[in-house]
Amino acid sequence: MAAPAQISQDELQELKEAFDTIDLDSNGHISTDELNELFKAANLSLPGYKVREIIQNLMKAGDLHDGKVTFDEFVNVVHGLKSTEVAKTFKKAINKKEGIYAVAGRSEQSGTQHSYSEELGDGQKVNDDTIVIWVNEKLTEASKATISGFKDGSIATSMPVLDLIDAIQPGSIRYDLIKVEDLTEEEKLNNAKYAISMARKIGARVYALPEDLVEVKPKMVMTVFACLMARGMKRV
Repeated sequence: MAAPAQISQDELQELKEAFDTIDLDSNGHISTDELNELFKAANLSLPGYKVREIIQNLMKAGDLHDGKVTFDEFVNVVHGLKSTEVAKTFKKAINKKEGIYAVAGRSEQSGTQHSYSEELGDGQKVNDDTIVIWVNEKLTEASKATISGFKDGSIATSMPVLDLIDAIQPGSIRYDLIKVEDLTEEEKLNNAKYAISMARKIGARVYALPEDLVEVKPKMVMTVFACLMARGMKRV
């Protein structure tokens, strides 16, 4: 698809990644109810009335006859907002105001591996070790298996993420929906989709993709745990 004039290829890719975080079943569209969540994932947080106005305009144009929003329709909406909504970098900080910062790819670009140290709201420093320690404390409290770090092989099953979500909000995870042992690649992906969906549902601002967990991409895994840490500390 050709990029609209005012949206760069980089921004288009970031929009696609944001769209994919909401379109968990990869069917190419989302419901109108998920549109507001999509704007948040794209760092385009809009007031409710504005989202309703956009939906009404799409309906008037005949684009929502099936109640679904495609990626092309979403891009066209963003294109129309560019002159009034400032959103040039879509997959930015996890939570700038309250404290934890993490930009995907930052360590790679700087030539270091997660050498950042950003401040929490109370002045506490946070780095990889801080996040891992916090995660393991929560998992231990819930009598769940801990992780060795962001490259831990168990993350491919999404179980540490699911267990952490349930530790943060007990009873939120339906373990009967999860395959735990002898997982196929498809079952790993299904677990990951469920984990990302539930992380967002409890209020964590997770922008990583399910594939990031399955493939155990350390930088993106870190952002997932950092988001959940922020949620667990009630900073988001």
